[in-house]
Amino acid sequence: MRRALALAVFAAACGRSKAPPADTAAATAANTATAAPSVGPTCARTGHWTECQIRIRLDQSGLAPARAEKGVGDLPKIEGTPITLMIGNAGLALYIYGDTLSRHRAGALLDTVKFIPQTKPVGMRGEVTVIQNDNLLALLFSKNDHQRERVADAITAGPSQP
Repeated sequence: MRRALALAVFAAACGRSKAPPADTAAATAANTATAAPSVGPTCARTGHWTECQIRIRLDQSGLAPARAEKGVGDLPKIEGTPITLMIGNAGLALYIYGDTLSRHRAGALLDTVKFIPQTKPVGMRGEVTVIQNDNLLALLFSKNDHQRERVADAITAGPSQP
């Protein structure tokens, strides 16, 4: 009998969960709220580049993009109005197109002597690095190989997927 009673008490005790006191629950919620990382602006995840997504990606890559106050370099005459940013002391011109085909057509118009892909080293002429991914064509005005690699890695990783 004692055994059955002890078993019943034990089963009942295991079956219920004790709610934490209100003070503890409030403190836990406050700690969770302050421990959460600050999240920047959110962008719609369309699977294509938008200005918002590019800025977030460059920022997350530690490149600290800032809006360019003056010209970033000698821009080519191609379709679209560029978004101009500064990455350190280097200019970055971003052309966002409606689709990959439009971006490809614009990229085909670039002078391949002056505008080189990120896979080629910059020569004595100070070529501009061309980085293309999905609907984005980026022109980086930098001779710094490390900076060229970091920007190219951030962009070629692709836009956030839906």
